[in-house]
Amino acid sequence: MNQKSLIQLNTSESNEQENIQTDEVIQFLSFSVSNENFGIDLIHVHEILRPAFITRIPNVEDFVLGVINLRGEIIPIIDLKKKFDQGYTEVNKVTRIIVLEYKTKRFGLIVEEVKQVIKILKNSISAINNQLSVAFNNMIDYVGRSGDTIVLLIDLKKLINLE
Repeated sequence: MNQKSLIQLNTSESNEQENIQTDEVIQFLSFSVSNENFGIDLIHVHEILRPAFITRIPNVEDFVLGVINLRGEIIPIIDLKKKFDQGYTEVNKVTRIIVLEYKTKRFGLIVEEVKQVIKILKNSISAINNQLSVAFNNMIDYVGRSGDTIVLLIDLKKLINLE
């Protein structure tokens, strides 16, 4: 192999590495509700808690279970399963509360199980048809693929009605 072909080979390898590095990777916290896999952008996740005592609040939407006291801060808790009109989440040993922060608002989602942090290439995230999203109250705008797993990506601004 001469020097010119070796330089070309090295150049093409470095171009492939640059292409791999320029594909933006987004991290999502994956969890399950009603046997479906969902994801929330990890940038919004503040912490994950075991279920705590939830103080009920009168005259709120039925999917708002109440509030918890998290180190002196009052955090509203939303039952995501109820928000999706699929009953209430049964609390057991794998049930978790995901505390999220969106803009300046903090709130918690009670979910059946937190799975793991997954990485999804930005170019493998696809928009979905709103007709497919009716079952989830139009809170799902995108679907991502991590390996063989399809993950429904939740739009937080629609979840907490900022739109």
